[in-house]
Amino acid sequence: MNQFKDKNVSLQFYNYLCNIVGSEEVVRTRREILNAKDIVENTTSVTFISSGSKAEGLDIKKSDFDLMILIKCIRVHVGLNDIQLYRNKTPLVMVTNDTKPGFAKLKFVDKSDVDNAITHDCCEILGEETYISSKRVGESNLPVGLIIHGPYQSTPDGKYDLLFLSHCILKSCKRGAQDTGRAFKKMDTIQ
Repeated sequence: MNQFKDKNVSLQFYNYLCNIVGSEEVVRTRREILNAKDIVENTTSVTFISSGSKAEGLDIKKSDFDLMILIKCIRVHVGLNDIQLYRNKTPLVMVTNDTKPGFAKLKFVDKSDVDNAITHDCCEILGEETYISSKRVGESNLPVGLIIHGPYQSTPDGKYDLLFLSHCILKSCKRGAQDTGRAFKKMDTIQ
């Protein structure tokens, strides 16, 4: 008898959630639409990745739309020993000393890459080293109508967030989980 009651409560809760976010089919369709949008918008230089609750197919009241733009001409490496050269890719190295936990600075390996059209306006020089500045990345080519909100370019009402990313190449599986979180949590901590 108790098992029947639990099943009934579970079905009632499922129906309640379907009324809020949509049926399983509606949620799947929303996800597939954003997936198709991302595929169509991809270019040779950037990959668009819809994320957040809307990309998961949930259309919740006051939920925003999150979009990540993966910049394909940049490769981030965990350390100098991990660098692999890729044709037409600017290598950057993660530096985690003097940063808050969960964050990393992205340092140029070769200063000649600083003049790259994509990265030139986004650089910050600290002593002898040149880094990507998340603040400058956000401010460069800020579309009309968007504002800076943390690492994002956002609409003033907060319904749309845009974040720029780069590939992180991990050679060491031991450090992988820790370093991937740092690389993708935010491009760097230089403000």
